[in-house]
Amino acid sequence: MRKMIAVLAALMMLLGMTGAYADQEVPEEVQMFSSMWVDDFMSVRAVALGDQWQITVRTWGGTVSWEYVCLYDGEQKVLRTDPEEQNIKMISTVDDTGSVMDSTVMYQDGAAVFSLDGEGRLIWKDEKEDVGNGHAFERIGWFEGTWDAADENGDYMLNCFWDMAETDEGEVVAGYKVEIERHAGDAYTHWYYPCDYDQETDTLKAEFSIKEFADKADEPAEEVYSLVPGEGEETTAFTIDDEGCMIWKDAVENAGEGLRFLPSNG
Repeated sequence: MRKMIAVLAALMMLLGMTGAYADQEVPEEVQMFSSMWVDDFMSVRAVALGDQWQITVRTWGGTVSWEYVCLYDGEQKVLRTDPEEQNIKMISTVDDTGSVMDSTVMYQDGAAVFSLDGEGRLIWKDEKEDVGNGHAFERIGWFEGTWDAADENGDYMLNCFWDMAETDEGEVVAGYKVEIERHAGDAYTHWYYPCDYDQETDTLKAEFSIKEFADKADEPAEEVYSLVPGEGEETTAFTIDDEGCMIWKDAVENAGEGLRFLPSNG
């Protein structure tokens, strides 16, 4: 499901929103909802599917999730649950044996509203359980997922994910992690980039990377070293182009020059 949502999101960015806006420019206030959003406790995915929006809210760790089908309210400039559709709540618990038990609740007697505050954050209000109170989600774009090299560069694969960790002092540290693998014959190369998301340019930026190289993929890496741009040099960047492809530009090695990655269908 997560990969399918990522693919759909990329396709919607490529083709544009359909339905009510098929023959006219999509209002900016509508486009602004389309993204993955995070705070210290939960993530939100907002995907436009025709006139409707699929909104998925998950706690970190995935123990509880909510799925809503929403419509855009042009007067209030919010996304509001479609009264004709069912909402879904899924709960995962672990029993004494370590087995994961999933339970699903489907209901139509509740409503949720998603709005944007003055700082561009996504605000979630669930009128059935009040679970959204106090949450303000930051936009982090559409980078997460597995991406396959397009064109003739099939020996590359890219995996991008949002990672959160808590320090010993209780501080939450979050950011994107990008890993790229290349298998060329027996040789294996692995790049790892911790990235910050730049909302203004919709770009992932990495101040340094770690590179591993081995002559044979099943042997330990022969070379492991950190790559850091020199003073005044650009940082490594990952962007999404107009065709929904991820573009990789390594500022130190010029690695990735000309490479394009598409969301994996696997």
